[in-house]
Amino acid sequence: MSGALVGLRIDGGNKLMRLHGERSCAGVLTALLDYLRGVDDVRLGTYARTLKMVEPAHGPFPDEAARAVLQAFFEDRFGESFRPQTWAEAFAALPELEGWHAGAPYLPAASLDSCGDVTWGFLIDLDADALQIFVNRNARFHWRDMAGSQPAYCTLSLAHARQLTVPDLEALHGLLQQHSYSDGIDPVLPLRDAESAPFPGPGAWQARLRLAHGRVRLLLERGSLRARVRQVGELRLDDPHCGALLRAALDPPVLALAQSIYGPGARLGQLAQVATQLPALPFAPGDGGLPLLDLGLSPACGLSLPLGPAFFDAVRARFLAAGMSAQGWRFLIKQDNAVLRFVLQFFPPSARILGSFAHFVNLLASALQNEALRIERCQPALRGVERILDRTRGRPGPLREENARIFLRAIMRARLSGDEEANLAHEAQDVSDFVYAHTVVLKGASWRSLCRRSDAWHRALLITVDPDKDVRWPALLPVYRTGPFLAVELDCGFLLAEDGLEQRHCIGTYANACASGATRVFSLRRDGRRTATIELQRGHDGAWRMVQIRGKANTVVCDPAILEAADQVSQSYAEAARTREHAEFARARERGPASGYLSPALPIQGEYWTG
Repeated sequence: MSGALVGLRIDGGNKLMRLHGERSCAGVLTALLDYLRGVDDVRLGTYARTLKMVEPAHGPFPDEAARAVLQAFFEDRFGESFRPQTWAEAFAALPELEGWHAGAPYLPAASLDSCGDVTWGFLIDLDADALQIFVNRNARFHWRDMAGSQPAYCTLSLAHARQLTVPDLEALHGLLQQHSYSDGIDPVLPLRDAESAPFPGPGAWQARLRLAHGRVRLLLERGSLRARVRQVGELRLDDPHCGALLRAALDPPVLALAQSIYGPGARLGQLAQVATQLPALPFAPGDGGLPLLDLGLSPACGLSLPLGPAFFDAVRARFLAAGMSAQGWRFLIKQDNAVLRFVLQFFPPSARILGSFAHFVNLLASALQNEALRIERCQPALRGVERILDRTRGRPGPLREENARIFLRAIMRARLSGDEEANLAHEAQDVSDFVYAHTVVLKGASWRSLCRRSDAWHRALLITVDPDKDVRWPALLPVYRTGPFLAVELDCGFLLAEDGLEQRHCIGTYANACASGATRVFSLRRDGRRTATIELQRGHDGAWRMVQIRGKANTVVCDPAILEAADQVSQSYAEAARTREHAEFARARERGPASGYLSPALPIQGEYWTG
């Protein structure tokens, strides 16, 4: 982002200035609110009417009167005798918002035609007694239309703007950022008027959703403060607070078709596209292949496919021309809508990469033949295939492609328990790493055999780790016994990886967090067998607490004896950390000066792990 557009509106006209440089939305808004708190409406109106906007490129001052006014301003405000010869020289002495804050009678005018890279606009509208916030990501509208044909994104009265606290501002800024990506869309939707019950908004704000005349607005309240946000395309139908209201208020055909194309989390912007194009979408919501309609509804894909009865014929022709086989096309359209939607989101086809997408679908079709993808396994399966193909290092060879087919076929046909299904994403990542490194075709491999061979391969890698190069951190409680349980603190990357292999979870990736001093991990064992893995974290208050305990394959631990033992480990480690902290603090006081503040923070030893 390159700055922000700020200015005043009075007597039906805009007086705008552009702030140059990298300025965040929150930074500019904070500066404007500080200014508003220091000036009343009468003085602000007088200043706005007398303020003259001047092009900085203009050379000498047009008359002596302007030179005298600006010279008097500098002498009164800054106690300096300043005699600028050009407007650019005068404006250079008033960096950023200083000219505004100081009440300079002349300021540089914004060149609106060159403000396409400016994202945020802030307008003090004295005609409406309001602060209006505009967002124009990717130059979706012309800035000269601000406060004219382009409505404000967020509006609040000047009196309420002056009362915003820092937490209010942070919460409002977070909401603006969250919903700013579809800023150019203010859809008119086929919905009935309605208003939701209050629900928790950002920060301390309470919120209500108002539907009126086909528009959607978010009303924010905190005590007597009020703000209105133009709720645009990022609001989803499955929103926990107001999704039910939206679904009940929308026209049923539009709702049914949008959910068939985009799923239960369809956004308002997507709903607006469906509503606009509804006459050209003569497809029933229950038809297969409906997510492909997004290729015609979204101009971002660049396929420029005409909507209408011949749409699927046009899609098929483009895909076949890009290299998709007839088997691949049949495989694609046979998937149910949820799976097809996932595939299109995982590998979004566009005009630029249509050939790669066609090749990917051909691989899926040749691997599964007439077998359909299963939605619950789509993510681990397709991510694993991508890791095996490793497209970032060039076009994959035939061996990798064949092993990717074997991997995909095995994971889709595997019979797994509920716990194994829940841990499949981690398991698939390990197996795909093994398959990627394998140098021959894995003929006839089942999922069980791939998992066994993957474990053996990872263990062999562990054996080759040089202990001198392994990352380590100090163990404060190396071994702790509580009842029949023994807790072993894992104090190096090797032990974390070993525990991850034995327990079939991802604790091996926590070495970075442990080396930084923010996390500690314990292996809880009984009779020499691992029963659970415990993660402790140090909070902002310096206290250590248990944040996670998992059994084998990431199973939830419910055994009261194990949970009680884990609590004992957590309490004992927290007490040991406090004891060491106090001891370090006492030694520091003995070594340090007699006065001054010494922080009792626990020192962190060891290097950060980045591998």
